[in-house]
This record gives sequence, structure tokens and C-alpha cells, in this order.
Amino acid sequence: MRFFQRGEVADSKFVFLDSKTLEPIDVINAVYYIVHYNGPNEIVDVATTALTKVTGQTGHYIANWTIPGTAPENETYFVYASGRHPTDNTLTTLEDFYRVLSASFLTEAGAAEDV
Repeated sequence: MRFFQRGEVADSKFVFLDSKTLEPIDVINAVYYIVHYNGPNEIVDVATTALTKVTGQTGHYIANWTIPGTAPENETYFVYASGRHPTDNTLTTLEDFYRVLSASFLTEAGAAEDV
């Protein structure tokens, strides 16, 4: 799992593959959204947004989110990316996740490692 703090940029990279050939493909309507959960309730942190295509890389896309200062800490955030196959229109959904930790937690963890 990756860890971030408020104010940092969390990057997620997604590679879409053809289900038959397993070769990377450029998809139609490549989008993502980011959520976290409060019990059984899904909280949307970033509404559906276009993914950024990686220049010169077939099927490679990036989602970037600058974690706001108000983002709940000690939560796991899920990034869902989706896109449609260019010929058969099937929808593929991919997932990434990371945790937003408080600066004090990271400082204390670093101190513990120094012992």
C-alpha cells in the first residue's frame, strides 16, 4: 500500500489491456473517480473525471489528485478507472488504492524506525 499526506499529489497509473490479446489498448471514454468509505457509506472525493493519456504509451493513463487539507486522515482511498473497448464497446474497470496518513503518524513511524 502507498501512503500520502494532505497536500501531496497522489498519482495512479492504469494500463488497459485487450481481453483476448492482453496487449495494451487505447480505450474510449477513459475516466476515473475517487472514493473512501465511512462504514457502509461511499463518500465521493473526486467525481468522474477524464484520465490523462500518457504520451506515446498505448493504453497507459494517469489520474492525479492533490489531496486537500480537509481530506479525512487514516482512511483508505480507492481510485476507480474505466474505459470502453474501441471495437466491442465492453467496459473495463480497474482499481488502485492508497491511504492518507497524518504527518504526525509518519513522523512517529520514522522515529520508531530509527531506534
